[in-house]
Amino acid sequence: MIISMTGFGRSEGTFKGRKYYAEIRSVNNKYSDIGLRYPRQFASYDPELKEIIRKKISRGKISVTITSENQEASAGIMNMEPGIIKKYVSDLKKLNEAVGSDEKIKLEHIISLAGMFSPEAVTETNDSERKFLFKLLESAVIDLNKMKKKEGDSLKKDISDRINFIKKESERISALSNGKADLVRKKLREKINSILTDKKLIDENRLETEIILYSERIDITEELIRLKSHLKYFTDNIKSDELSGRRLNFLVQEINREVNTIASKSMDAEISQKSVEMKEELEKIREQLQNVE
Repeated sequence: MIISMTGFGRSEGTFKGRKYYAEIRSVNNKYSDIGLRYPRQFASYDPELKEIIRKKISRGKISVTITSENQEASAGIMNMEPGIIKKYVSDLKKLNEAVGSDEKIKLEHIISLAGMFSPEAVTETNDSERKFLFKLLESAVIDLNKMKKKEGDSLKKDISDRINFIKKESERISALSNGKADLVRKKLREKINSILTDKKLIDENRLETEIILYSERIDITEELIRLKSHLKYFTDNIKSDELSGRRLNFLVQEINREVNTIASKSMDAEISQKSVEMKEELEKIREQLQNVE
């Protein structure tokens, strides 16, 4: 099954007058790398939030942002914390004294410091809010996977088209190579006979052995059989219900190995050219598979 590692998902909901948003982004990565950002009251749920994601996404670099918008706070009502403000002023005065500065402490100096203004006090979460939060994240993951599946369908079509091209080219190579070893063996014997006028100098048994060994070295039958098997296995994995990104990457390496061997053993210019074209398609497939989960 082909599913892209790239996608975006979003969900939102309201719990007791507070609106929550969950956004999740995923890009390609060799392993599972999950990063979470959320309001501080949800820190204790970090392992459970990551587990929700791992159950639905096997790998990729995943970034999750959970935010809340209090309806009163969004209207501009803020709680000031006087104790923190006084402490900042005191610390700024001490800093002035330490560096020997007589600069006056201004309002902009204070408001540039974090922490003295905050939204309404954060309350502890309860079980019902916990369940709401988990459901919110699950909805975002489902939305993400819809996009990944859609992108995966496009990747599947492109990869399948390229694999079909390689299949057809391998069949043409098989037809071109049919009987090629016997023909080379015959031409080689004719060439030797034309060079050596005194046939008594030839050890027929040794000559036949050397010709057979040479013809076997240029025979690509075994490579074509393995190539056909790899291509079939590749196609089967694309159609299966299992995530197969890693397996497909391995198969591309094996297919490329067989094509390289065919190119190196072949004595035919047309077969060599077709091998080059197959390798070009394999490289494009390899690039596409970098984004497959």
